[in-house]
Amino acid sequence: MTKWMRCMALCLCLCMLCACALADTTPTPPPLDIGGHVQQPPEEIRRVLDIAWQEWETLAGKTLKDCNKYTEWRGKGISFGWCGGYVTWCMIEAGIPMAELQKIEEAPVEGVFHVKEASVGKLLRGYQRMGRSTNVPQPGFLVVYGVRKSANKTVHVGLVYDVQELGEGRYRITTLEGNMSHRVKMYIHDYDMNAQDKGLNLSVVPEEERTLEASSYVDYKVPTSQKKPFYINCFLMPWIPETMDELTSTPVPEGTK
Repeated sequence: MTKWMRCMALCLCLCMLCACALADTTPTPPPLDIGGHVQQPPEEIRRVLDIAWQEWETLAGKTLKDCNKYTEWRGKGISFGWCGGYVTWCMIEAGIPMAELQKIEEAPVEGVFHVKEASVGKLLRGYQRMGRSTNVPQPGFLVVYGVRKSANKTVHVGLVYDVQELGEGRYRITTLEGNMSHRVKMYIHDYDMNAQDKGLNLSVVPEEERTLEASSYVDYKVPTSQKKPFYINCFLMPWIPETMDELTSTPVPEGTK
């Protein structure tokens, strides 16, 4: 085969690969508008939050290895960055119905439901397939973080424990998060869903308004990656607020817990 023919063959292969990639690409649904008011989560989600709190309180800042009980639901001895593992472990312990990403159809799913994954990217894709992402925080939602001025929009995930309305699209959110400095930590931040620069939608709670003392497992600082601050990419909804009850539902996928 001549050099020219090899070049043409390579170009043809690249064109075919690009075409396949485009064919498999599905548009990302926009975040849902669920109204701005904080609602109380259902009993099942309250159990998740109670379990997450108990883990945070019991560990009290203890550091963990990358292989721990929050990773072993994936298999004995498995280790990975376990922020998503912690969230899913809490969901499993609470008995929340769930399915892995590959079993979730691109349609709404009825009732309380979780994506049984540890990867932040897979959690995001699974919830987006079900049409369950939003910019409005609620207790029991998952919070997905990105890094400002970075391509990394899925750097970390946590669990929203409490939300206080501050008005005009601003909220004070308390989160419980795994694998932050190898700990389960509580973060308390102010979040502005209407921030002109989305990369700066998190801010520090004024000292005079703080109700808990900062420690190795209670933090008010906005986390950073390579000196760039985290921001909130979106929230993922294991439960549907009342204002969204009109969503068309489909049967839960086979193989759910």
